[in-house]
Amino acid sequence: MRTLKYAALGLTLMLTTGCSTGLLNQKAEDGEDLHWRIVTHQVPGTSRYDSTIPLFVETVAEETDGKFIIEPFGGGTLFPITETYDNVSTGTVQGAAIFSGYWTNKDPVFNLASIPGDPLQSADEHYLRSEAVEPIFASAYEGAGIKYLGAFDYGPSEIFMTTSKIETLGDFAGLSLRATGVAGLYFDQLGANSISIAGPELYTAMQLGTVDGAEFNDYLVNSEMGLHEVTDYLIEPVLHTGPVSDKDLIFNEEAWDSLPETYKDAIRTAQEATKRASAGDYAESNEEAKKIWDDAGVETVVLPDAEADEARRIAYEWLGEFAHENNRTLEYVKKYIAVLRELGYVEEADTIEAEMKKAE
Repeated sequence: MRTLKYAALGLTLMLTTGCSTGLLNQKAEDGEDLHWRIVTHQVPGTSRYDSTIPLFVETVAEETDGKFIIEPFGGGTLFPITETYDNVSTGTVQGAAIFSGYWTNKDPVFNLASIPGDPLQSADEHYLRSEAVEPIFASAYEGAGIKYLGAFDYGPSEIFMTTSKIETLGDFAGLSLRATGVAGLYFDQLGANSISIAGPELYTAMQLGTVDGAEFNDYLVNSEMGLHEVTDYLIEPVLHTGPVSDKDLIFNEEAWDSLPETYKDAIRTAQEATKRASAGDYAESNEEAKKIWDDAGVETVVLPDAEADEARRIAYEWLGEFAHENNRTLEYVKKYIAVLRELGYVEEADTIEAEMKKAE
């Protein structure tokens, strides 16, 4: 039903506009027709796109009686994913539902869109953190004329896939791992060599041995990409990051400010719908997808507690140092520590705080 409704919305858009050209500067009063564009890094046909993006645009349309139509574009369709920040800032598109970790060159705080050694597990824990740090990301985006609305959805913890068996931290030495940004910095500290490879190229890279492994996405999406076919081992626990906002919601600030309140409310309602859907149906589907990996004969290797503890100590040492990059990173890590304590992760909070003081 959702697919049919979404197709109807797309048909309506084509009939009323002919194309997207000329839509970017449109404004509307309450009850008037308005057409916007939104981009994402996820690809249509994969669960992380299909479970949230169509739901979001449909909800906005339903909440406004079909007056406010948002046309979505999948990853890289209009321009390279890493150029999304600038294209939203300049108004080339009105908005994006996208991972904030793509623009660590804009402000160091965006590195903390994923956190090494993060112990958080559930969607509720993740959303509590995302709400606590929302003003910090909002401040970082604001200077570029971008309105930040916070988490768009929930991304379960990534899985770590390898073709080499890892049983101790020493086994990381010399491995080539697909990792970018903070993940790359972290795995380099474990003795591996990080390589930046686009997600769609990962299957071939693992198949040919270009990389020995990757911590990337979850059971469901990775199985849709066929990665269980080229993986021999899953390494647990997750070392680089816990649950994240797979997508944050951002808009060109001028465009956002031009909206009537009813249309802003429609966007917020739709955002809540995607947050619930990703924390519910999607999370359940991801858990069910574990069986695909078991059936494919992929072996799960659980690191000894001492090895996992040392991996997290290395992560927290890095985080304690990185907190001092600028005022925003310092505020972010302090908020993160407070959330950890609130959720009962007292030992982890104390360790990160101690590392921060050592790095002062």
